[in-house]
Amino acid sequence: MKINISARRLIAGAISLCIAAVFASPASAFVNEVRGGFYAHDMFGPAHESDGLDLTGEIVFDTPSFLAWAFNPRPRLGGTLNTNGDTSLAYIDPFGWTIDLGESPFFVDASLGAAIHDGRIHGSRTGQNQYGCRWNFHETLSLGYRVAPNLSILTGIEHISNAGLCSVNDGLTNIGMRVGYSF
Repeated sequence: MKINISARRLIAGAISLCIAAVFASPASAFVNEVRGGFYAHDMFGPAHESDGLDLTGEIVFDTPSFLAWAFNPRPRLGGTLNTNGDTSLAYIDPFGWTIDLGESPFFVDASLGAAIHDGRIHGSRTGQNQYGCRWNFHETLSLGYRVAPNLSILTGIEHISNAGLCSVNDGLTNIGMRVGYSF
């Protein structure tokens, strides 16, 4: 029996898993923080897919001991769902850092990993990007502000690209805001 799982179903499953994990017992699952928010979709892509809104969710885990050598990154699992039917993605970023800016409530947050998307690989239509590969690199960069000890607001950018490893590489760049809750 052949099993055929589309990228959209895989992404929807990953996002559903993130949502379920948020409502599970976070402390017992080594969950450090959950984040959710909105992105403006494809702000700098060559096709500029749509003017749609993306919903995004992310689970930030405690640093596993085997990654301590890399300046104690906090791995992330998340997804971005486009509300207009354009490219959505699910990602795992094993390398994610939150760097406090002195004694102030501000911090910088960055991550690096991999994403699977449901966008077009080749044969782009007008208004749709070509990503070349189903799996791409995933990077984020945010500036955050701690409103309270357990509550933060982040404004930032999310990008996927194959770094030229496939025949085409339009990439996708989303910009927006998220709210984080730490445990």
